[in-house]
Amino acid sequence: MIRLWKVTSIGIFMTCLILSWIFVFGIGSNQPGSYFNKGHNAIWISHQWVGEEKELYEVQELISNLEKNQIDTVFVHAGPLQEDGNIDEDRYAYAVDFLDKAKKVSDKIEYQAWLGQLRQKIDLDDPNIRHNAVNQAIIMTQIIGFDGIHYDVEPVWDGDEGFISLLEETREAIPKDKKISVALAEFVPKSFIWLVEKIHTFENYNTEINYLNVAKYADQIVVMVYDTGINHNWVYRRLVKEQTIRTTNLLSDKEVFIAIPLYEDVKEGFNPEIENVENGLYGIIDGLNDIRSEVDNFAGVALYPYWTTDRNEWKSYHDIWLDN
Repeated sequence: MIRLWKVTSIGIFMTCLILSWIFVFGIGSNQPGSYFNKGHNAIWISHQWVGEEKELYEVQELISNLEKNQIDTVFVHAGPLQEDGNIDEDRYAYAVDFLDKAKKVSDKIEYQAWLGQLRQKIDLDDPNIRHNAVNQAIIMTQIIGFDGIHYDVEPVWDGDEGFISLLEETREAIPKDKKISVALAEFVPKSFIWLVEKIHTFENYNTEINYLNVAKYADQIVVMVYDTGINHNWVYRRLVKEQTIRTTNLLSDKEVFIAIPLYEDVKEGFNPEIENVENGLYGIIDGLNDIRSEVDNFAGVALYPYWTTDRNEWKSYHDIWLDN
């Protein structure tokens, strides 16, 4: 009887140990990036494409590069939103011309109007300002012809009711076949906030509360895993891995893009030697190889931004994500 109790105790202990290991470290396969690449990747491009007149050959070159890199979702900077929620028309004076040329070259790429602003500069709790912003979304989708709206308002947080109201009102105003895409800062589990709030105060954060509130109205959620202040390769890769695992688990029936940086600005909170395309992609691949991920909810990689990407970065992207 005593031996049976000991065997049972050992069995329970080992089961708990295994489950704890799976929860913390996961169990993974070793598939390459190309195994997970669905040819459904995204990128941000600058406002010059709609603020200046572009020749047809320039549009053709852009699209050729996008298709070569299996990018079919483009966030076109058409903003920013002004403090009153409107946009200076000069910012997108040639948007119709750009979209007309682009759609004639290829109908396989979606273009979303990227509307952004610093949250502290736009009072989304004011219904009049939200009304103006929603009117801009209507103009972008129904008059100009964008395939959707990409909101990048930073930072937003769990209790940001004004931002959620903006998404809800946009969803009601634009056609159902036009997508709403939202860029969010890294996901921080509410349990982690609770665990460390006694020793560290978080002012702005995105737990499952904000992610799920956004998901009520957004078709796509883009997780921006950069500007983290991390200074060790393995730590950044692990962060990207965990973001991939947790957000694909959290957001069912949504297109989840994991966004990584392709710029090299040396600034506070960002180290290009650490936060770069190689480490970002390897982190994503590690996450997708982990049994805890919901790969079906993963849409693709989002690259920020197009205008700083050099030949070496494109090569790394190809070698790690497309060809390997």
